[in-house]
Amino acid sequence: MAQEPPRKFPFKLVFIPLVMVGLFVLAAVTMARTSSTSYCLSCHEMQRYQDEMKLSSHAVDKDQKALECAQCHIPRGVGPRLVAVKTLQGLGDLVAHHFGHPEKLDRRQMQAQAQRFMSDDNCLACHQDLYKDTKDKPISEVGRLCHDAYLGKNGTTRHGCAGCHSNLAHLPEFDRRYEVNAKFAARLAQEEEKN
Repeated sequence: MAQEPPRKFPFKLVFIPLVMVGLFVLAAVTMARTSSTSYCLSCHEMQRYQDEMKLSSHAVDKDQKALECAQCHIPRGVGPRLVAVKTLQGLGDLVAHHFGHPEKLDRRQMQAQAQRFMSDDNCLACHQDLYKDTKDKPISEVGRLCHDAYLGKNGTTRHGCAGCHSNLAHLPEFDRRYEVNAKFAARLAQEEEKN
């Protein structure tokens, strides 16, 4: 009777799962680190966005803590939307920073893209009662009707939160002329005079 050759250790069965776990951990750590406000502000062109935000109605969150970039710009939870936003926006930001002219970025175009990627879940994490303003007072009648449509109670709308509520944390020059932005624009102008 012929003797069977000794069985080889199945390295593939161990090696492939280890590599996959390692890649998953590396991706998770990279996403967490590149989602931090300190990482965002490590690029000089992002400083003006922080300066604007400090003077906006969104300088702090519902717990009165400084609002972090990820609270608005990164989808909550884990999933395909998070990967898509981090990949598309992250790579775009890196290309603009390293190969473009960041000081000449078209904020009008950036605003439209940012609004498209802003998740309503992020807004609703702080704004749970859509019928009260930040001072716990009832919103206007127009606001109530718009929020009714958003909630499907009075017609429907395709707009998400950022589609109607733009310029709450950042205010580009071209939008400072609108009455709705007057207070924010005045605070920015005062700060610019100091500097």
